[in-house]
Amino acid sequence: MIKISLISSTCSAFWSTFKRLLLLCIFGIIPFCTFSQTPDPYVGTFKAEQADIVLNITQRNNRYEGIFTAEGKQYNCIATRVVAGVSGTYTDNGQAIEFSLGKLLGEYFITTQGVNISMKRTSITPSFSNSAITNPPTNSTQSAQTTVPSASKSSGKMYTSASGFSFNGPTGWNLQGQQNDGFVFMRTAQQTILSVTPHAYSSIEAISNDLFDQNDAASNTHLKVRKERYGSNGVLAVFEGTMQGTPVVITTLSLLSPYGGGVSFSTITPRTEYSNEFLQILKSMAASALFNKPQSSPAAEQWRNRLNGKQLLYLYTGSGYSEKKTFDLCSNGTFISGGDTSASSSGGFGGDFSAVTQGGGSGTWRTGSEGGQVVLIFTFRNGSTSRFSLATAPNGTSVLLNGKKYFVQASPSCR
Repeated sequence: MIKISLISSTCSAFWSTFKRLLLLCIFGIIPFCTFSQTPDPYVGTFKAEQADIVLNITQRNNRYEGIFTAEGKQYNCIATRVVAGVSGTYTDNGQAIEFSLGKLLGEYFITTQGVNISMKRTSITPSFSNSAITNPPTNSTQSAQTTVPSASKSSGKMYTSASGFSFNGPTGWNLQGQQNDGFVFMRTAQQTILSVTPHAYSSIEAISNDLFDQNDAASNTHLKVRKERYGSNGVLAVFEGTMQGTPVVITTLSLLSPYGGGVSFSTITPRTEYSNEFLQILKSMAASALFNKPQSSPAAEQWRNRLNGKQLLYLYTGSGYSEKKTFDLCSNGTFISGGDTSASSSGGFGGDFSAVTQGGGSGTWRTGSEGGQVVLIFTFRNGSTSRFSLATAPNGTSVLLNGKKYFVQASPSCR
């Protein structure tokens, strides 16, 4: 593990957001919805200022992955985003050691084994080679096709989501990222963002009711919507106006799956760059869409039976930072999430400060199988999704969600 003796002197939705401000920062796919992409502050190369420790970390598939280097040895690590940074574990001789990477008043630090390590980001790009995102297998039975109006199908590369849909990507566009079962594309020398994201709506009416004019004087956002039915299972909407003072056109084409939920194809475009071509691209992608029942397995069903009616509880306290997170998993397939975080500092990093944040949500939950791994999938009421790998903790009673230990107890909220 990282040698603490070396460093003893040195001391973490589409629709609800859309309703308030903008449309396409909606499923958590686009972390900063601006036309100039902001680098993730927790991706890159970080070096200890007073020890021979280096962290190279990148984001992929809804989690952070990286490598610690200390005294010439390397340790793989995984982490997830929390309010105050990223938190996860690195592996040393088969043992998972917890760590967090945070930032206070412009200064980075790593906390592990109760010690704070002052760090400096030396590059926004990690120095190791990150393997390319590959297409999931496409040999699952695709038993239903969208019943959309006649349009030429996109001839780009096929992509498949574990949420139960596949589609042909837009020709000439580059995949920028894949997160929460969704995909983001851009085209060279253009600022238009094209996203493909799962949603959890159960009817055309539910989709249509969440598409309405947006007016928020505080952010100088004023968008007027035109919407219409699209075939037997879709809704097409076009928003025009200003977003944060910038003239934009936002187009979204949402389809329902016969298995519940569905997929949305969307573009957000500066007004000066917009043409009807983008609408045709969305229609051609929708014409290629196929739906299949989300994957499951006997192991996934065993996990569902184990978690029915339970509350998952995560607790962390250390170095002036504390976090509590809960998921109540009801037997009817619904969930309630909650939690709060607090952080404080006394004299370090330039002064005293304290902060407390709270958050929560609700929606539906299920277990599934992805590449031989059982996952826990949350679909929030605003259409966004989150997923966590599932494993039994070494003590045999707790569970690991993306490597973080949660206690399992009877839910006080589910009836």
